[in-house]
Amino acid sequence: MNSKWLAVAFMATSTAFAADGTITITGEILGSTCTISGGTSATPGTTANFPVVLERVQASALSAEKAVAAYKPFFIHIGGGATNCPAQSVAVLFERNSPAISAITGNLINQSTTPAANVEVQIIDVTANAALNLSLGTPSTTVAVGASGTATLPFAAQYVAVGGAAEPGNVSTSVQYSVTFP
Repeated sequence: MNSKWLAVAFMATSTAFAADGTITITGEILGSTCTISGGTSATPGTTANFPVVLERVQASALSAEKAVAAYKPFFIHIGGGATNCPAQSVAVLFERNSPAISAITGNLINQSTTPAANVEVQIIDVTANAALNLSLGTPSTTVAVGASGTATLPFAAQYVAVGGAAEPGNVSTSVQYSVTFP
């Protein structure tokens, strides 16, 4: 019997506390998104999925820790004919849950079945002139969508030596990305 009264007393006291404030959460669900395309050309491509092929280099080009080689620009294009592309700013978020991201370096891990040892791929935010630490899940530099409803976000990929001098082999990796509207 006492436990029944104890439960009733507890419920009565838990509702006696006054609220200190209210948090109001708002947002917007867009009816359609901007057209997204990408590639190694400054001209918009036709698909959001695209390859970036780094040039072949000698292992000696990556002979020391953090040495980089084969800088290859690529672009993500927003807009280009979308009817409801919001005229605001956009950024790119490289999805940190992508399996190829190193939690240690923030680079892309070489996933080739015949891998070059001690080599990862680094993604550069060209607008910020800085390598991105993809493990942080931080969006790229924000770019304004122009009056035409388009924007181009420039990036680059390059080899980077990690853990010592590179050894010959192949490099293959990938990363997922999303366009955000900050």
